[in-house]
Amino acid sequence: MNAPRYLCSQLVALSWEGGETTANLEEIQAEGGVVESDAEVSIGAEVEIRCGEVFLAGKVTRAEEHAFGWRLAFEFSPLTPWSIDHFRPEHLFDPAAMLKEAT
Repeated sequence: MNAPRYLCSQLVALSWEGGETTANLEEIQAEGGVVESDAEVSIGAEVEIRCGEVFLAGKVTRAEEHAFGWRLAFEFSPLTPWSIDHFRPEHLFDPAAMLKEAT
């Protein structure tokens, strides 16, 4: 994943075969992202992320349990890549902007 990575905080509907929950989208880039979820989703599971009219499909690539739930990383399907023009999550922040300001 070499595309710019953005931090954000957006509630999304996360669904997979056999389950659905509300999750918090915390990171996003063209190829994938990270959500915080109260539900465990298996690595390799196909997931759908929905927010309003936005639909993104992908596959879980990492799942880490912590005290408050699960941190799930996923890769988007090539059919539904993310772009900032298509969907701008709430509280979107480019961490690279801080580095530019510091120089």
